[in-house]
Amino acid sequence: MTDSTAVNPKQALGAASQLTTAGDAMLKKWRGLRARIDALNGGQPWGNDEPGKNFNKYYLEGNPPPCTSVLDGGESMVVALSKLGEQVREGVQGVVDIDDLTAEWFKKK
Repeated sequence: MTDSTAVNPKQALGAASQLTTAGDAMLKKWRGLRARIDALNGGQPWGNDEPGKNFNKYYLEGNPPPCTSVLDGGESMVVALSKLGEQVREGVQGVVDIDDLTAEWFKKK
């Protein structure tokens, strides 16, 4: 690695590792919560009376049911965030590789 790298690779890779750990934990927690919500929605969470049946009809039925749009959106966001650490790591490694290659091409004489 050259001295001209604008990024401190050690610190950036450490931060990327922390992001990966946090992202993995968040994804695991999300999936547990999502499973619980899906299980609760599997019954008639809003009751068996007329208002409950109407709510269930408009909340849990359809293709796809409206209840899943928020959950699927949350899932997409958490999955994307869980990948951020690896993407940062790849970016940092790319900067280091380019700097090393450039230094090799333009060696000081």
